[in-house]
Amino acid sequence: MRIAIIGAGPTGLVAALKLTQKNHQVIIFEKEKYPGGLMAGFKNKGWDWPLERFYHHLFTSDKTAIRLINELDLKEKFFFKEPKTSIFKNKQINRFDSAISLIKFPYLSLKERIRAGIATLSLKLTDNWPELEKIKAKEGLIDLYGQKTYEVLWKPLLKGKFGKFYQQISMAWFWARIKKRSTSLGYLEGGFQILIDKLAEKIKQNGGQILLNHEIKNSNELIHWSKFDKVVFTTPTETFLKIMKDKLPQDYSKNKVLPKAGSYKQELSQFKMMGTINLVLSLKESFLTEGTYWLNINDKSYPFVAVVEHTNFIDKSHYNNQTILYVGGYYPQNHRYFRAEARKDERPEGKRHFKMKKEDILKEWLPYLKKINPTFNYQLSIINYQLFSSLYAQPIVPINYSKNIPAHQTPIKNIYLANMQQICPWDRGLNYAIGMGKKIANLIENEEI
Repeated sequence: MRIAIIGAGPTGLVAALKLTQKNHQVIIFEKEKYPGGLMAGFKNKGWDWPLERFYHHLFTSDKTAIRLINELDLKEKFFFKEPKTSIFKNKQINRFDSAISLIKFPYLSLKERIRAGIATLSLKLTDNWPELEKIKAKEGLIDLYGQKTYEVLWKPLLKGKFGKFYQQISMAWFWARIKKRSTSLGYLEGGFQILIDKLAEKIKQNGGQILLNHEIKNSNELIHWSKFDKVVFTTPTETFLKIMKDKLPQDYSKNKVLPKAGSYKQELSQFKMMGTINLVLSLKESFLTEGTYWLNINDKSYPFVAVVEHTNFIDKSHYNNQTILYVGGYYPQNHRYFRAEARKDERPEGKRHFKMKKEDILKEWLPYLKKINPTFNYQLSIINYQLFSSLYAQPIVPINYSKNIPAHQTPIKNIYLANMQQICPWDRGLNYAIGMGKKIANLIENEEI
């Protein structure tokens, strides 16, 4: 078969690998100048290793990703470490990644801390996520942990992740975060870019093609549809709808795949996403000087939700002895960070909005960084910085989400959709993107048998 895959993120690359291993002819179309999607890396002058544009690591429970790493002969480059995770609250950093750190946590009473430990263990041990999916995270967390613990620990993180949608989120989403999380975190020597490079190399060795800088804007750009027996979209749902708008059925009530009345577009349009903004700073000295790798910001007044000092996890010698600091958050797609109003003298005719500049975002965030580390001196410490953003970073997961997820086979014959909005009950992540790539390849193979 000749198969087109739209998008060279992990899902598209893994699907292409599996399909080319079965001797199918595969062409991947990728709009960016690099493969890898949200996992793609970049490399500054003097660095030995590339760095992910958006922070990545694996948990010990991420078996699908670990198996792929082994299959690609990267096992010797994969390792686990136990970096420090903390919470920032009331201008203080407190470690929060073990039973001991929970017992020492100063903002809850001993009774509340014991209850929190039992509640977390109960979530870790249960597999009954279908029942948890029926209730909202806010209600479930208050019932399980108590009102105060919810207010101190979980509400700030839910709001930081989902903004105004936080009260709609399913308890099953929260359960998945607890269920799969481990204190040991996995990484690859050379960063995850070596996994992307290895996938691309194997695909090409198998006869597949990866066309970079090749954005598909509408269905007509896949000229001569008869060239392809199957087309797999690994793009966000919104992108799929834009590309295929002229071919989407208006009424699929008799369709066996999606047996509901109404248009397919209406069905898919209910799935919403949060975007993300991520500053990556190269510093002359450590920022989280007490050794924290991942710092959750449990303060609703802050414009970001996480500060991640990558070099408290991975040795800075790989980055020219620079401290690497991620500062990021999640925002609605209409947020001013994504569509900041341009000054009149910058506004070309016919274009009303620009993305907010990295200099303006850094300027806005610096006072908050200085509250976390009062000794932080911007002028002396920052070597350089980059801004990365995506409008499609986090699916919004309401109650009964699994019951509404569309099938991978769309109502259009031989057109498939596979993206992070179809992952359930787990949250989006590299492990599940890889699993979906394998799943879609198997689906196509089995349909042909």
